[in-house]
Amino acid sequence: MEFNQKVSIIAAERLPIGKVNGMLQNAQPESLYTELVVQQLKKKAISLDEIDQVYLGNVMNQGGNLARRCALAAGLSPTVSAQTIDCQCASGLTAIIDGAANILAGNAKMVLTGGVESNSNANTIFDCITGKKSQRYPMTAGPYLDQDVGVIADAQAVKYGLTRKQIDYFAYMSQRKAYTAFSKGLLTPEILAYKRLIQDECPRFNTTVEVLGQLKSAFTPAGVCTAGNSCPINDGASSVILKKYTAAEPTAGYLLGSELLGCSPEEFILGPVYATQKLLRRFNLRVEQLAAVELNEAFAVQALLCQKKLQIPAEKLNILGGALAYGHPYGATGGILVTHLLNILNRLKRPALGLVTLCVAGGLGASLLIGNAYWSEEDNA
Repeated sequence: MEFNQKVSIIAAERLPIGKVNGMLQNAQPESLYTELVVQQLKKKAISLDEIDQVYLGNVMNQGGNLARRCALAAGLSPTVSAQTIDCQCASGLTAIIDGAANILAGNAKMVLTGGVESNSNANTIFDCITGKKSQRYPMTAGPYLDQDVGVIADAQAVKYGLTRKQIDYFAYMSQRKAYTAFSKGLLTPEILAYKRLIQDECPRFNTTVEVLGQLKSAFTPAGVCTAGNSCPINDGASSVILKKYTAAEPTAGYLLGSELLGCSPEEFILGPVYATQKLLRRFNLRVEQLAAVELNEAFAVQALLCQKKLQIPAEKLNILGGALAYGHPYGATGGILVTHLLNILNRLKRPALGLVTLCVAGGLGASLLIGNAYWSEEDNA
């Protein structure tokens, strides 16, 4: 197989993830991003004038081109272009995909990508017809019902025969893996501090399967999705620095391929399955050839179902824990997943491939194929 479209990943790091109205509640998105990227550029000895473009994912703080505001706040030249990407949960991954595409097209040599989200400072949404406050924008149109994602997850659990016990156990294991990662210091390489804050706020290290089993349904009267097996709402930021590939240049990893596709809104939780299958077919790869998979855990139902359909071994899935433990700061999540993955892959000290994938409300799936710092094309010849 040929990886002739590869882009170097110079760095991938994040801030600690905060609860909505939690430790980051007073931080505006620009402040979150600036605190992260200034530290990251200094750590990598990259000067501001080396940056050609900025692509950032964001969902809840739109208006005025947030990426532009972030770029200017971080001290980048006003001649550097910046674009804000709203692709819902895939906003961060789409920002990375778009940044890589511009490098491959010859429009840039080094690009800042990733995303930022401050749900604590989310824009207030009003229905233009009723004038009433709304929790979200519509996700579908035309003949498709605009159902809440939790309602859909409950329906898919019934359709595929997933039990509450299975779902709660998956959520419990996400918390346990996050505890192991924290207690062993495995997260230290990927987190940069925000004003001395360095620890993720959401993980519930003391939770048990029994405690999770006592929680009430969150979306439908008899549903299996609860506050404990659905991801929380969060604040956070991620930064993934991409650069034109140069042979033998030290790097954190390589972006080898990507896939963003659509599916029926009623089965949005299967988006990662379709995107991953198409991406792996393109490179003639099998899941068993991947050393690790980072799958966003929007719901335990969704993550468990995707794991089963893709046949991802439990020991390779979300090794550091997933969004059920850490949370899901929408626009930042794609970059956070890439950061987790490279943290895992580069600990292996050998060539390795990994995958990042997530589902998207409204019916999309996104996947990235990534090689670690030790990877070379000869390893997959």
